[in-house]
Amino acid sequence: MIRATTVIAFVGLSACTTITDFRSSMGGVKNPFRATPTAVAPQTQVLTAKERLIAAIEGHGCELNATNVNAVLADAVINREELLQLTPQLQSEGRVEVSGSGAIRSTSAICN
Repeated sequence: MIRATTVIAFVGLSACTTITDFRSSMGGVKNPFRATPTAVAPQTQVLTAKERLIAAIEGHGCELNATNVNAVLADAVINREELLQLTPQLQSEGRVEVSGSGAIRSTSAICN
């Protein structure tokens, strides 16, 4: 009777414990019930203010002018002060041309 009670007690206790399976970490048996890591979502590329401005200009017919300046700035998520800072930099890099009327034209392959 004591032997049967002891066996039942050990079986009951074994159901409450977790046993780590080290075989899978050593190249052995793989556990089909083990959660597999999910795929990581691809990182979105963060564009600089210059890149956003060029993309916005290209999206509005390759030219920023008096009629579309607000839309271009909104698309580029920059303000007029930043536009004034970025334009000379982009011009020196050869990425935009500034006309006498104040229009800014992109010189990218998309716009040529």
